[in-house]
Amino acid sequence: MYEQPNTFDEAKKLVASPAGIEFEKYPLKFVTPAYFGARPLTGMLATVNSGSASLLRINGQIFALTCWHVLEGYRQRLAEGPCIFQLGDCELDPLAQLKAEDKELDYSLIQLTDSQIDEITKPTGPFDGTFFCDVAQWPPSRVREGDFVAFGGFPGELRQTESFDKLCFGSYSSGASRVTSARDDYLVCQFEPEHWVSHGLEPEPGTIRGMSGGPVFAIRYSDAGIMTYDFVGHITEFHEDFKLLYVRLARVLPI
Repeated sequence: MYEQPNTFDEAKKLVASPAGIEFEKYPLKFVTPAYFGARPLTGMLATVNSGSASLLRINGQIFALTCWHVLEGYRQRLAEGPCIFQLGDCELDPLAQLKAEDKELDYSLIQLTDSQIDEITKPTGPFDGTFFCDVAQWPPSRVREGDFVAFGGFPGELRQTESFDKLCFGSYSSGASRVTSARDDYLVCQFEPEHWVSHGLEPEPGTIRGMSGGPVFAIRYSDAGIMTYDFVGHITEFHEDFKLLYVRLARVLPI
């Protein structure tokens, strides 16, 4: 049982504890790299663009939720020549399986087949076969200023090319980040370096660009003090100059 943090210092203490490592891992159970580029050829290192995709179960169906601007980047690369799109190790045509999208809300919802689900969540991968968000939890609850959220994704800076046809995606996650601004359709978390805690699980990235589409969970506490996670939205932008993380709230998405 863990007490709810009310300040940055309390959150920092919680995240720095042994339990904090497990808190940081939680968002990574429900996110996969989303990347696209030319098909790799022997002797030529492929150039790819990448983001992140949240893995969700909504009304009994499985989806990958990413940003509109990630899929638009794929469209632009596709217009220039042959281009493939992958979620983790699974290659697919996201445009053929597109369920819904909106430029202003910056989201794209891709429906997945059973075989694609098996490929993305294969035993050798990081997932345990559970996808977040079922009908009983939709729409997600509201988030208020001062609440704490956990999030995760795959910054492009941590992406490494191991061979001409193999990429390694480093992950970044936060177990407790305070919401500094909450609006009807989005929220903002401001990163303050003096409050960052690193457990050394991955190299610390200089920027977390590439996390667009990653899941965000509000940290909730029951009356008995039991901590739970409530999926509330996906990452849409990181403002480098002001260290601001923007999150689109799922409750406003027309799903």
